[in-house]
Amino acid sequence: MRDINSVKKASAATTRVTSRPNFNRAVEAFWPHQVTHMKAVLLDTPSDNPSSTDMKSSSRFEAIFSFRCLVTGAICVWQECWNVLQACKRKTAGRQAYIDQTAETLDKLKTYLIRCVEHCQYKQLVKCIASLEYTYLYLQAMRLSTFMRIQRLLDLLNTICTEARSINFWCTSFGQVEFINKQLVSNFRLHQRDNIEDFLVHLESYFQPKMKEMLEEKTWLICHQGITLHYITVI
Repeated sequence: MRDINSVKKASAATTRVTSRPNFNRAVEAFWPHQVTHMKAVLLDTPSDNPSSTDMKSSSRFEAIFSFRCLVTGAICVWQECWNVLQACKRKTAGRQAYIDQTAETLDKLKTYLIRCVEHCQYKQLVKCIASLEYTYLYLQAMRLSTFMRIQRLLDLLNTICTEARSINFWCTSFGQVEFINKQLVSNFRLHQRDNIEDFLVHLESYFQPKMKEMLEEKTWLICHQGITLHYITVI
């Protein structure tokens, strides 16, 4: 037996870490005519093909954090943004301008990201990731504001959203991203944040050098029958 809240947290964590659906959808969205090729390139590792120059930049940071990992993480974060935007659409009554504006921004970021990948632009890709993470936190704040009834928290969300709109999503500082993340994590309960214990830690799971192994991991389903919890392994 385990505490039900711990089980819910574990369930959320495992379903998010096993990022196969987001990865597949992201590749299909970015390279619809090269899906098989791009999946192979992104999941390749230096040990698999040491002579390959695919997804390698000339940046001095390449040896510390590979360009391939940046690309894989970036497209998955873009997909996360798109997923949250669809949730906002479903939860928002009436036509809201920010929905269309954010969709347009995500489209621009996708085009910019594809260009960064084509030219192996390491620094520009990092800036794009900062904007994507900022957009993601903004959308989470907008999503929270659709059901928040506590005035203090609603005021905080409105402040976050107003500040985010003022910089037009082109964020170049991870400090801004971390500041908003801290506000969301420290002021809102876990269930209000949709069981995301830490927004940025959740996003960082996509920037792993062993993405191929992550996608092949077993996932866990949790069934609740009365007060008994059973773990079922899905092969």
